[in-house]
Amino acid sequence: MKVKALVSFSGSVTMSKDEVKVLSKEVAEDLLQAGHVEEVVTKKQVKTDVG
Repeated sequence: MKVKALVSFSGSVTMSKDEVKVLSKEVAEDLLQAGHVEEVVTKKQVKTDVG
């Protein structure tokens, strides 16, 4: 799961504020519940043919 750190923290995972990292779902969910990270949702670009 791709997450962005809301605060700097260290432990089993170390991240600085605003750092983006891909973590295992288990670790990411734990940090989400603690309020240390937020999930990064990427939008898929859709190409459209004009003409």
